[in-house]
Amino acid sequence: MSQIIYLNQVHIAFGALSHLQNSCTQHQIDHALIVTDPGIRAAGILDRVLRQCAAAGLRVSIFDQTPSNPTERAVHAARAIYVDQGCNGLIALGGGSALDCAKGVAIAVHHPGPLKTYATIEGGSTKITANLPPLIAIPTTAGTGSEVARGAIIIVEDGRKLGFHNWHLVPKTALLDPEL
Repeated sequence: MSQIIYLNQVHIAFGALSHLQNSCTQHQIDHALIVTDPGIRAAGILDRVLRQCAAAGLRVSIFDQTPSNPTERAVHAARAIYVDQGCNGLIALGGGSALDCAKGVAIAVHHPGPLKTYATIEGGSTKITANLPPLIAIPTTAGTGSEVARGAIIIVEDGRKLGFHNWHLVPKTALLDPEL
């Protein structure tokens, strides 16, 4: 298997999902919130990830209601699960929307106030600190590049679709598995 180092660690190979346990151990995640969408659950992809988590002894909580365009409401619903369940890391599973929603959750966990406070257009990029939970990205689509990017697009409460950009938003690890 090839390993390419970008700004984060990226595993690209058939079966790359098998690196999930090592990635969680490396980033000290023992209870992850999986952020995904209903389509990923319906397609059985979430079940494959859950089997990997169970084999690794990783505790998981699930938020599977990411909309096709992630919203602040979805971010806060996922954040509530993260906090209530005592999670200490995130796994984003799906297309760019799930990955962006997970990045929004990462911001919301330790950064108070409305999400728009941290939007680039509001001058918020520098307000996003390194105090973010570790994020592992498992993309199931090609094209968005969110698994190696420092940005996320989220519809905030006032209806605007805003960008959030900071180097701390780059996922710690990306697992690109064509079998998914």
